[in-house]
Amino acid sequence: MLLVDTQQVAAPDRVAAVNAALTAGCVASRIVHKDPAGDVHATMHLWTIGPCKLVTAHATGLRQTRTPKHLRGDDQPEMLALAMQSRGLAQYDKSGHQQVVRTGDLMINDLTSPYDVNWPDDGGSSAFNVTYDLLGVPVDLARRAAPLLHTSPLYSLVQHHLGTLIRQAPVLSEDPGAPALAAATVELLRALLVSAAADDRLARPVRADTQLTRIMAYARQHLTDPGLTPARLAAVHGLSERSLYLLLRDAGISLEQWIITQRLEGARRDLAAEGKRHRTIAAIARTWGFTDPSYFTRRFQRAYGALPKDFRQAARSPD
Repeated sequence: MLLVDTQQVAAPDRVAAVNAALTAGCVASRIVHKDPAGDVHATMHLWTIGPCKLVTAHATGLRQTRTPKHLRGDDQPEMLALAMQSRGLAQYDKSGHQQVVRTGDLMINDLTSPYDVNWPDDGGSSAFNVTYDLLGVPVDLARRAAPLLHTSPLYSLVQHHLGTLIRQAPVLSEDPGAPALAAATVELLRALLVSAAADDRLARPVRADTQLTRIMAYARQHLTDPGLTPARLAAVHGLSERSLYLLLRDAGISLEQWIITQRLEGARRDLAAEGKRHRTIAAIARTWGFTDPSYFTRRFQRAYGALPKDFRQAARSPD
């Protein structure tokens, strides 16, 4: 859902429109623009992913401050935001902890206490918002973990997962699997917080709860690698192949079929993509882990009822 696009707003009304959108998409706060009389511009979207919200924003320089007064007047449930800086940098100050967040960095923002975020120039950020009730970790643990995220071995995995979620938000928010995707994202976030905070009391149950999520997230991240095998998945996650298959069986997942289905869907998207018309069908197949062109053709035809070349031709047709 579009919250604001200042190209559609008259210049004198843009500051008020951006402020209203930030309040609607985030939480109550004080917003001060770097140059309110200048060329203020912003684009903000709000996506619903199951019971969670994903907010994306790009804007000219501004400072957002959440004060104790805002907290007292806020009737929203207690929430936490997992944010990724998508453009420029942000200067973040919370409870005396100061942090510079650069493009691609993750940041935890506990929305139950005051904070200050400053975009000194044009910036962009996206935030996955989840209630603490759903997240299932104490507020104090999240606060301890926030400045230590980068120390967790799960950081890059969550970073990749959130980046994919942000890029594909318009499609994923409408997908029937959105509630399950939200649950998986919450599980990964919970694991990241426990890992960063090094909380031994919660580490074991969270590790068990999120094991399947971490395995499937790793598999998604490496779909284009022909070396993605059950043996590798098991080894990376400290399991025997038998334990891996038992875990997947209990979840109703056939690993080989899941990998093939995901790879075929990736190849199907690339075959239909206008920007990849210069690539041969064999090259696209190799990109998605299919090293045997004949095998790829057979599996593609079985899945989509058409040969790859015919599907690509139909996708190019103006009709």
